[in-house]
Amino acid sequence: MEASSATTDDERELLAWLDGEPAATVADDLAAFRARLKPSMAGSRAGGDVRVLEAAAERVLDMAERLRPQLIAVQLPVPSELYETAERVCGALLDVAGWFAERAERERRAGGERSALCMGGLGLLSGVFVLSGLAAAPVPAGVWRQAHRLARAAELMRTAVDDPVRCAYLRLIAVAVSQPEGLTGRELAWIFEFIDARVLAVAGFETGTAAGNAASWWIDADTDIGPQAVARRPVPEGAAHGAPLWFFNPRPMAQKLGECVEWITAHMTAAELAGMNCEVEPLSAEDGGFPAGLSSLEALALLRRVRNHWMATPVREQPRRQNQYVVQVCMGLAAVWELGCSGRVEAGRTHEWVVLNESPAGLAIMSVAGAEANVEAGVALALRRDPQQPWSVCVVRWIRSEMPGQIELGLQVIGPSFQSVKVGFRGRALQQLAPALALPVMEPMRRHPAMLAPAGTYASRRFVFVRDGVGVYIAQARALGLDMQTQGVELFQYEIDPYPI
Repeated sequence: MEASSATTDDERELLAWLDGEPAATVADDLAAFRARLKPSMAGSRAGGDVRVLEAAAERVLDMAERLRPQLIAVQLPVPSELYETAERVCGALLDVAGWFAERAERERRAGGERSALCMGGLGLLSGVFVLSGLAAAPVPAGVWRQAHRLARAAELMRTAVDDPVRCAYLRLIAVAVSQPEGLTGRELAWIFEFIDARVLAVAGFETGTAAGNAASWWIDADTDIGPQAVARRPVPEGAAHGAPLWFFNPRPMAQKLGECVEWITAHMTAAELAGMNCEVEPLSAEDGGFPAGLSSLEALALLRRVRNHWMATPVREQPRRQNQYVVQVCMGLAAVWELGCSGRVEAGRTHEWVVLNESPAGLAIMSVAGAEANVEAGVALALRRDPQQPWSVCVVRWIRSEMPGQIELGLQVIGPSFQSVKVGFRGRALQQLAPALALPVMEPMRRHPAMLAPAGTYASRRFVFVRDGVGVYIAQARALGLDMQTQGVELFQYEIDPYPI
């Protein structure tokens, strides 16, 4: 973008500071940034030298990049000091994005300069989405309003499907409809890099008053709300100020993800036949153009879940009733398996949580005094209300942290009880038994017994499992297909094989 010909002394001084070395800590750098930018930009945010906007964006994005590895490395809930720093950085990102939107709206000439301003603003908002997601925090108020402003300023409905600004805006929409609160920090960072023009170019994106279908999401660009699922919230009769709604259909992108799933599956099969274990090795740019950060197995599980969300919006079939009582929680598949083997609760293995609401298929719980165990989306846990009751097995579907030190989990119940077993599949390069939880039939959701095992255990149709008890029980069974797969666990139904070989 071209610089203004009338750069003031204050702007030159501010540019010199922005080009200098940042403070040692993000918190200190943010405080200095606020002190410098607020008086300098208050009177002329949309005017003046555009280089000030670019330098401010670069500085605050640098703060976000410095925070990302810290947020990925910590367990949830995020420590209060780090949570509050991330919250303040998100506020700074949002402010600068607003300056970009204001400048873009006042830019009379359509074309390169306006597109660059819109692209810069959307890049800042992407930083807000990532930091909020890594902290399991809600997206700050005002984010969607600024995103819609930038989209309108860029006249997205008139741009080509591979236009960078269009892709940047649709990337926010695509992640928002993928249930980001159900992704781990590493998954969220990876999916933002993965969703590029190749995937977004096939997305259905149109405007109208009655467009869209059951798989679509509607967007009111005159409000501060994100995309709303047609299947969950009916399309309003008219948008604010009478403006037409935008409709986003992710189903064509889901079909594109199917190609990626097939490629990774073939890649893992070839590696298995060659005697290599690629399940834990990270993917690279050379591996089909995928971003680094996840192994083949992790990427496969993530893409399958995202594809399912894009193909059909999940809708809760059973309403949850409000409740409040304390339960014991044992976190993690390994801990639950050991609990089933020993049959007794050891000190420090369980923690108390409070149930907020529940239904036969799931419930929401909140930590009482902070969760000390490693909590992330997709992990397994066991809970019970009373010591005389059996442990129910659940999988964490989503995580929210609306304030420092507090965390809320959305759980899907997958078993009213369990037994600890070991399973081994035929055809594995490494012949070993993996710990698993044997789950009973759960009508009407599951008509066969099931196994919950570490991700990557399922390898073929036939497997054996061993259960220790009064005696040792060994059986051969046939898997009936993979029902669920997260980055840590997978669930598959089975039946006892009547003709073992």
